[in-house]
Amino acid sequence: MDNFEKTIRKYYDLSMEGNMCEECLVKYKNRYRIDQLLHINSKAQSKLGSDATIKDKQEALDVAKYVKTSIMMIDTAKAESMFPEINIFEDDNTLKS
Repeated sequence: MDNFEKTIRKYYDLSMEGNMCEECLVKYKNRYRIDQLLHINSKAQSKLGSDATIKDKQEALDVAKYVKTSIMMIDTAKAESMFPEINIFEDDNTLKS
C-alpha cells in the first residue's frame, strides 16, 4: 500500500487492512482529487465580497476554469454539472471593466 492509498483510506475512513480492488481504488482516488480541486475553488470564491475588484473576480474565474478543466480530465460529465456557467472553450468568460 503506497502513501496515497493510505491517505485515501484515512480520508474516507476506510479500513487499513486488506486489499482494495483496482476499481474501488480508482473511484476513491478520483473522488479525492475532485474534492481537493473543489477545495481550491472554494478558497478562491470565498475571497470575493461586495468590495471585490474586477481583478479579484477575474482571478477567481481563472481558478474556477482551472478547476473545471482539471475535473474534466477525471470526469467530464461531473465537471459540466458542477460548473455549467463556465465554458472553457470560449473566451467570453473574461470579465470586462
